[in-house]
Amino acid sequence: MKKLTINNKEYTLEFTIEASLYNDCTKSVMDMFIKGGMAQGAAESNDVDNAVDTLIGTIANLPQTALTLFYAALLEHHSDSVQSRDGDAKKLLATYLKENNKSFRDVFEEMTELMAEDNFFDLIGLTQIASEVSKETDKKTRKAGKSLSETT
Repeated sequence: MKKLTINNKEYTLEFTIEASLYNDCTKSVMDMFIKGGMAQGAAESNDVDNAVDTLIGTIANLPQTALTLFYAALLEHHSDSVQSRDGDAKKLLATYLKENNKSFRDVFEEMTELMAEDNFFDLIGLTQIASEVSKETDKKTRKAGKSLSETT
C-alpha cells in the first residue's frame, strides 16, 4: 500500500482484490514483461529488426500501461470517486505527473514495485505458475540431458 497526495488530497494505492479482478491490469503488466523478454531474446539472437520493433511497441504503449496500473491501484480504496480509467484516473495521473515532475516510466516502475510489495503476483497466481513452469522446464531439461548421455 502506498499513499500519494495529489492536488492536496491523499490517495491510497494498493494492488489487492479489486486490482486483481481488473483484467486489463494483469494483461497490461504481463504484456510489458513478456514483450520486454521478447525484445531481449530477439536482440540476443541478432534479430535486430524484431528487437527494435518490439521495443518501440512496448515504449509506445507505456503511457497506457502506466495509466491502467495507476487506475487499478486506486480501485481498492477510491472506486467511489475514481470511476473510470479514461476519465477520473487519467486526470489524477496527469496532475500527479505534473506535480511531481514524473514520467510515465516512473509511474510504471512505482506501480510494479507496489505490485511486488502488495504480493499482487502471488494473489493472481503468477508466482505459483512461474514456479511450476520452471520445475517442468528443469524436469524436461534433465530428461533431455539424460537421454542424450544414454545415446553416447
